[in-house]
Amino acid sequence: MIYNVSQLLKSAPGTTVDEEIDGEDAQGEDFRFDDAEAVGPANGRVRLNRTNQGVYADGVVAIPTRLQCARCLKDFTTTITLPVREEFFPTIDVVTGAPIQTEHGEDAFPIDRHHQLDLREAIRQNYVVALPSRALCREDCAGLCPQCGRDLNDGPCDCVPEPLDDRFSVLNSLFADVADDDLTDDDLADDADTYSAEDERTAAETLE
Repeated sequence: MIYNVSQLLKSAPGTTVDEEIDGEDAQGEDFRFDDAEAVGPANGRVRLNRTNQGVYADGVVAIPTRLQCARCLKDFTTTITLPVREEFFPTIDVVTGAPIQTEHGEDAFPIDRHHQLDLREAIRQNYVVALPSRALCREDCAGLCPQCGRDLNDGPCDCVPEPLDDRFSVLNSLFADVADDDLTDDDLADDADTYSAEDERTAAETLE
């Protein structure tokens, strides 16, 4: 993930160089979080574009990642694919060797004094953004029984569903038909219209 761009910095703006990200190490503390961890090498492609001020990296990276399912709490492995679109700025003039005073702030990505462009921090930051906020091992994961904790993906348990709180019976009646696949938006609107102010007062009195 480290590329020497000295020749590219000597080129005219608009010049591009394509590079492979092939089996690059993306493991370690920088790619390990509480509920996610990179478990394999990064792969992808990046195009380095000479700009007026530096080098713009435009690429896509795929990283095998271990996540924890939000429903069944089991670990599973998937591939996180993320874009990398960042500009890097030289710190040393490639022709004179003189230091360059940058005005891009501490958060800007530098090209070091040896004219090497290091993609690792840019990939790490974009990797964090690409991680799902609520990971699922599969879309239809049944999760855990809230009473006994059994993984319902392995089959149903013997627990008896807890009865619904009678105080919410009025509200529950509003959604009784939502599971019907034949309902249209108009049907739902009609159902909502039947919930009058009187029903709202009744529900409020029930909860008191």
